[in-house]
Amino acid sequence: MLFIVDHVHFQYNGFLIGILLISLSYLEEGRDLLGGFVFAVLLCFKHLFAVAAPVYFVYLLRHYCWGGTVRGIGRLLIMGGVVTAVFASAFGPFFHLGQTQQIIQRLFPFGRGLCHAYWAPNFWVFYIMSDKGLAFIFRKLGFNVQTPTGSFTAGLVGDSSPFSVLPQITPFVTFIMVLLALSPCLFKAWKNPQPQMISRWIAYAYTCGFLFGWHVHEKASLHFVIPLAIVAPQTLEDARHYFLLSIVSCYSIFPLLFEAQENSIKVLLLLLHSILMWSGFSAQFCDGAEATRAPTANSKKNADQFVSEGWLNWLEGPDKALHVG
Repeated sequence: MLFIVDHVHFQYNGFLIGILLISLSYLEEGRDLLGGFVFAVLLCFKHLFAVAAPVYFVYLLRHYCWGGTVRGIGRLLIMGGVVTAVFASAFGPFFHLGQTQQIIQRLFPFGRGLCHAYWAPNFWVFYIMSDKGLAFIFRKLGFNVQTPTGSFTAGLVGDSSPFSVLPQITPFVTFIMVLLALSPCLFKAWKNPQPQMISRWIAYAYTCGFLFGWHVHEKASLHFVIPLAIVAPQTLEDARHYFLLSIVSCYSIFPLLFEAQENSIKVLLLLLHSILMWSGFSAQFCDGAEATRAPTANSKKNADQFVSEGWLNWLEGPDKALHVG
């Protein structure tokens, strides 16, 4: 997907997602201040990554700042100062030149339609299809249903793409839906902020933004597919989810390469990617299955050692015990 979007299309998603992975790496290592700093830098590069900001906020507040009044307030001020300094250095010159309004309009062009010119395969596709289907049925039944003047895929400022039958969707509605979809993840991050879970939570957050966000680009699937690749090798179930989601997401960006001579390129890339994923995951989890049978062929001493180490690792944490298994 990165090859198609960045090196055949025209964008820089690999560079930006690389910054996201650096931030996640710091968080998984327990270096929360650096993780928050890098994420703030990422937001200044591209504000569309802000969908994960609620997860970052809840996780850092609970994991980094929580724990005693003095310690908590001190760390909150440090984290807030770091983030403020990053945004001040990025947007300060524009504020100084009186371009605040222009910056806001360019960052948040809510006057555009609900869907992007290249449709992202999300919830709003079914919503639009339902509206068109109901409008067609009502016209056949003799009802006076007006045809919208705007286009759902024009992507032009001022083209709000009104619906014929179903209620109109505003940016505020999409914001609430994304926030509601994020709420289980935010609850988990607050209740038990585990560093090893942060990549999974961030992938989930970007999935919510992709499904329910306003004017979502089809390339936004990269935001959750690549972080999910970090989670995929952990369990067989995670690998299955990543395998299917990666193939579907890669197929969804095929319209970006619309010329006839590019058809063979995108199809071969998808086939190669699928084969490599299948081979890699099969080798990994087959080797893991063989490893679980290996102690039965060893001596009794080695078997006892294997069992005792397994129980010790289980007492230290189920994740470690699963890894040893």
